[in-house]
Formats: sequence, C-alpha cells, structure tokens
Amino acid sequence: MKRRGYISPRIETIENYEAAFRGFAEYKERRDNVQRFAANLKANLMELLAEYRDGTGHTSEYQDEEIFEPKRRIVSKLPVRDHVRQWAPLLQTERLFTDTFIRRSCSCVKGRGTHDFINLLRKELYTDPESTWYFVQLDAHHYFQNIAHFLMKERVRTKIKDPKLLRFLDEFIDSFRQGLPLGVKISQILANFFLAKFDHDAVGIFGIAGDPERLAYWRNRYVSDSLVTCRTKEQADELGRGVAYMVGKFDRYISEPIQYFRFADNIVMLHRDKTFLHLVTEMCIMVLARDYLIEVNRNWNVRPVWSRGIDVCSYVSFHTHRALRKRNKKALCRQVAKCKKKGMTPEETRLECASRIGFATHANSHTLLRKLDINMEKRLGKVIKNRRANIPFKGMRYDQKRPFTDIVCKDPAQEDNFKIMLLDYAIEDSKVETEDYFAEVTGPDGVVRQERKTRPKKCLVIRYKRILQTVVQTAVDGEEHESYVYEREKDSNGTPTVKDAEYYSYTGSAIMIDQAEKDFTKADLPCPTVVMEQVNKLNKKFYKFT
Repeated sequence: MKRRGYISPRIETIENYEAAFRGFAEYKERRDNVQRFAANLKANLMELLAEYRDGTGHTSEYQDEEIFEPKRRIVSKLPVRDHVRQWAPLLQTERLFTDTFIRRSCSCVKGRGTHDFINLLRKELYTDPESTWYFVQLDAHHYFQNIAHFLMKERVRTKIKDPKLLRFLDEFIDSFRQGLPLGVKISQILANFFLAKFDHDAVGIFGIAGDPERLAYWRNRYVSDSLVTCRTKEQADELGRGVAYMVGKFDRYISEPIQYFRFADNIVMLHRDKTFLHLVTEMCIMVLARDYLIEVNRNWNVRPVWSRGIDVCSYVSFHTHRALRKRNKKALCRQVAKCKKKGMTPEETRLECASRIGFATHANSHTLLRKLDINMEKRLGKVIKNRRANIPFKGMRYDQKRPFTDIVCKDPAQEDNFKIMLLDYAIEDSKVETEDYFAEVTGPDGVVRQERKTRPKKCLVIRYKRILQTVVQTAVDGEEHESYVYEREKDSNGTPTVKDAEYYSYTGSAIMIDQAEKDFTKADLPCPTVVMEQVNKLNKKFYKFT
C-alpha cells in the first residue's frame, strides 16, 4: 500500500478551515453553539490553524450522552471548535482512506449508505439465487469501544507518512479512554478504515489458495465436516463420489472470491455450500480475534436465506422480496394510529409520519401502506376522483370522511373518549355491498315465478363532531346544563383553528339503520351519543347508538 506524505501544506490554509466549518455547519446553522462560533469565525479559525501548525492542539473533554433508539448507546459529544479542528485534516485525507474500501463496504462513505448496501445485497440475491442459498451474519462486539489504539495507529501509518498529520491523528486516537468515540465523523472514517484490509483478505479467503500447508488443512476439514454434517440424500450422493471429488469441489470454491458485504461492524457472507461457509466464518472469527483483537458476538449461525431472511440495516432481505423489520413496522403502525386518534387527515398523517413511511417504501410494503390508508402518490386521477366523489352532506369535503371504526367504543368505561355530537344522517344505497332477494316476475306465458335478483344493501351515513370534553354548569335555579368542547379544524400547517371539525362516516349496521328509521328523527338532532360495540347471545358483535 502506497504511503502519502506532504499533506499538511494543503491542510494549513485558511481556505481549508473555512471549508471545514461550512462542511460541519451544513444543516446546523440554527444551533446556538454553531452561531456563537460563527460570530467570531475568522479569529476562531486562525486559532485552530495556528494550533495545527504548532502541534499544540488538544481534543476537548468528551460529554457522554445515552441514547436508546434503537438500542442503548453512549454518544460522545465535542464542542464546535473540535469538530472544525478535525474536519480540516479530514477534508484532505478522507479520500485516501475511503479509496481503500471495497465496493461492498457501505458505511461512512458519501452515497454509500444504508439503502446502497441493501440494494447491493438485493442485487446479489436476485441475480444468483443458487450461489446465495446460505448466509451468515457476523456482528463485532462493541466494535468502536474495542478498537485497540496501537493497532489503529499502525493501520494509519500504512497509508500516511506525514509527521505532523500523524501527530494530530495520534492525539485524537489517544484522546478517548478506550477505542474510538461514537458521534464524531473522523472516528467513523477511521473505524471503517481499520477493517479495510480485513475486507480484502476475506474476499480472497485469506490467501489460502496460495499456501499449500493451510490449503491441505482446510481441505481435510471440508471433507471431514461434510461427512459429519451429512443429513440429506443429495449430500450423501455427493460424498459417495469420493474424496477426490470433494477435494476438487473445495478447490473450486477456494479459487473464487466469497460474496462478502460489510456495513460498519455488520458482516454478511453468502455461499451455495453450507459447510464451506462454516469454514470461512471460522477463518474470519479467528483472524479478527488474532490480528484485530475484535470479538464477534456468538449469536451467529449459517442458515438458508429463505428461512427467516437476512435481517440487516432495518430490512429483511429474501431472494424474491425485501420486508420491513418487525419493530420498524410496529413503530410505523403505532405512529399512524396516534395520528388517526388525534383526528388528522390522511395527508396530515402522511406528513407527520413521512420519515418512517419513506423508509418503508424501500421495502415491499405496498399492502401495509394501503391498510394504513397511506398513499405516497398524489396522482391527478385521485385528485379528480376526490372532487367528483358523491359527498352525502352539502358543504362537506371528501377529506372529512373518517373510518367508522374510529368512533366505535368497545369498552363502556371509555365512553367519554368516544362521545360524538350527531348532527345529521342519511340512509343510502351501499356502493360496496349487495344482497340477493326473490322477486315475483311474470313470464311471457303469464305464469308468475320467483326470480333471484341482486340489489345494493342499505347503509347509514352520519355527520358528527368529536367531543373532547363535557362541561357541566349549574344554573342559579340549581338546574345543570351541559356544554361541549369539540375537536378543531387544522390549517395547512397543522395548527388548530377556531372552527369546529366535522366528519362523516359510513356503516352498514342493520341495528343502527333500524334505530335511524324508527327510534329517532332529524328533529331530535343535534344530540350527543356514543356508538357502542356489543355482543349478542350468539357471541356476534353488533353496533348501536347509546
């Protein structure tokens, strides 16, 4: 590996430090600490430049912060001046480090993030399912914290020989108590660079093909392990072809590069042969422990892709499709449910959950988004359809329609949370459900016959307001009067206005239709009520106004 020197002259310019501040401050301009640093920018940058020239700069004390999403981690924070101080050398050296990464190492490189990694994995699974039947996933145990400082310095010296820059990098590496800190860009680049040589060695299966002694050992291991793990008739037939055949098969595997992917400390390897993949995994764990002092978590296992998929980077990848990880799916459903409970429109819900929805669209999640009533495409045809929709009440809009289940109370103790003010109702023909009936039809011969026909079912559409709070006031004569606080309409920014929000919903409940036809009239409205879910003697659910 060629070592590079004379890098410091490019670092020691005010233009480089100005670019470093712009790079760090991008999308952070409104932060107070960034604005304070920018208020005296020229003097601060000159001070940092002088510290690098003199070699007197020191990393400030780290401030640790615990985060619990998606799991517990400790993030180390530094002042703005330290970030700019580290960005300046990184602008001139980042390309030197990242050029050593293999294409399938997709973290800490611009344009090669989570989705790039998942797409590379998906392409390999889709194009060659035979060669990717089995997989193994390795995860380094507390990777950042367990990077040995002396090994990190040795790795840096294989690429850089500039004394001043090496002194700066050594000071940064030693500034953290153990390993490298999470939350600092330069540590992310160095951590990925730390395993760059391992990536190349692993793809070439650690040069075993060119070492006769090691090749003989692993040949024997492959034959003996294949014999011990034989479980199927196909495996027995292959073993029946003899040792020479199995040795030739191993030599063919060892001469081909392994299908290897790495995202930070997550390693994924694919192969057609389960026994061979076990051996390569054993080699990887041994080399990581011996040469890098990195321990691999013991929960790894070689298994077929079709069984549970490859769960990495919040997606589960299969040969035919890509699913969303279960906890991400549940988090999206919870967030959408909260938005609907607040009475948000589908468009407001889409904007509120945009981050999780956008993440879900990279998987095969069309059915999930449809069930959640989320449509990412605002096509003109849908806009026209909404405008032409037959709105049952004059003056209302299509976006005021709500699912009937949103106002159904299943627990009598929760009635206050489902109370509505019924404003109007109408009984219409359903556009979805139909029913069969028999009608008397006179034939050409004058004979009256019973003929089966189909007609739309009846449905009830109600117009209502959501009651958030019931206020009971006592008059002078002692009589109590009730007043209500209603849910408010929201503007385009999601801010509540002074106008009460009105909604309408459809239901095909026969009992509610019967109540609307016989038990009350429009003259009784407006009137507060609760739609209650109940169970009859046959254990069947039904709904009624209460």
